[in-house]
Amino acid sequence: MSRAGNWWWTPVAGAIFGIGAIAAAPVTGLAVAGPAGVVQADTSWVAPFLGSFVVAAIVWWLLIGWPRRLSLVRAAFAGALVGLCSYPVVLAIAEFGQGEPVDVATLGVRSFGILELAALTILTTGFVAMVIMAGVGVIAALLLGQVYPPAPAWQPVPWLLKAGAITLTAIVLLLGGAFAWLTQLPLDAGALGGNRPMNNPAADYEAAATAFAAIAAEEAKLPLHPECGSRLFTHGTRVPRVVVYLHGLTNCPLQADDLARQLFEAGYNVYVPRWPGHGEADQMTLALTGLSAEQMVERTDAAIDLARGLGDEVTVVGMSAGGAMTAWAAQYRADVAHTVAVSPFLGPHFVPPWANRAAANLLLRMPNMMLLWNPLEPEGAPGMEHSYPRIPTHALAQFMRLGEVLESAAQQAPPQAAGLGMLLNDADFAVNNALARQLVAAWRAKGRAVDLEVLPRSDLLPHDLVDPRMPGARTELVYPVLLEMVARRPQ
Repeated sequence: MSRAGNWWWTPVAGAIFGIGAIAAAPVTGLAVAGPAGVVQADTSWVAPFLGSFVVAAIVWWLLIGWPRRLSLVRAAFAGALVGLCSYPVVLAIAEFGQGEPVDVATLGVRSFGILELAALTILTTGFVAMVIMAGVGVIAALLLGQVYPPAPAWQPVPWLLKAGAITLTAIVLLLGGAFAWLTQLPLDAGALGGNRPMNNPAADYEAAATAFAAIAAEEAKLPLHPECGSRLFTHGTRVPRVVVYLHGLTNCPLQADDLARQLFEAGYNVYVPRWPGHGEADQMTLALTGLSAEQMVERTDAAIDLARGLGDEVTVVGMSAGGAMTAWAAQYRADVAHTVAVSPFLGPHFVPPWANRAAANLLLRMPNMMLLWNPLEPEGAPGMEHSYPRIPTHALAQFMRLGEVLESAAQQAPPQAAGLGMLLNDADFAVNNALARQLVAAWRAKGRAVDLEVLPRSDLLPHDLVDPRMPGARTELVYPVLLEMVARRPQ
């Protein structure tokens, strides 16, 4: 068979690798969302298939198709190389294949985001991808072996191929060893668990109002956006039920303004505290570079303590990072009557749950970088001037750390809050819903009922379900579900 006669088996091999990449995507983190994890489009199998197909076709042709040297060893070597090199190509297809025009002004930022995400995923899951794709290469060799000329009984291994095989083996071992080390590194629970100062709940409505006035006075000294201070909606007296709403990372209390007013009109007192470092008028601020999970726990404790004076029963609702803190309150605050965690950020979508701990430790030890939520909008989305367009990687890692601590605690003891609720968005490509479902499963395994609602992927809702200013927001679909979940009595 001539070389020209078997060229078309190279794309067949590429297709085999593409199918293998689809099967491996949930394990390896070859994601289907853009670099910031916020591109709201499901590329399903397209990006993993096309990215791996392109890389595999090139690698297969160079190592096997052109020299007509097919062996299981060569095929495994080719597969490992495909597993290593596919990450940036898959992510580039996912990022630039959304139908958006390529803007030269943002091309560099978007490309840098791809490289950042590719580096992170390779360092955490790359060794698994290389091993899996090496196995796919062996399968491809077995399937295609009949169409290639028989290999000589013995053939010398070119020094370049031998050096490459040794290098790839070393990379797999190095990445695997780094992953094992990062996984075993302790994530200090510190004050994230039970070792916290005693709670200090407001004794009555007047004490709560006084505490809020002190908070407002302190915030008046800060360079905040005019509408981003903490908010309090009250009926002027203590009521049966009070809602604490915890806003999302890089947003501010304005996020929940419409929702808070609807809750207020339904008879609740509503308190919306501002997270540390949030709400500044300068959207490009670096105020979040030092944000810690301990600060978030402290502020969550303080918010619940204040709310204790506003109503007989405290319900905590939170979105994204606020959802993570709501889940934390569900686990640790026995004086909370009800919780509804909305799309809790316990880890990013592109990191598989089994690699979340390693990725958190990796990010905490890497330089603190500012990532754009959406590279297409480096200055923020229109209408979202109250929210920051960038997020520090250390802040993301702090919530991943909290998610790991929370998961461990849920495995050991049942949650202390009386009522447990969670609202997930199946079209969300910012947070890892699998981690949230693991937490729900752990709570249920401890004998607790969890009110779980899932918004369908077909609605194509953005990550931020609460802020009506968010592009693509459909609060007319979300609010009725959320309000009903809040109104349900704890089980």
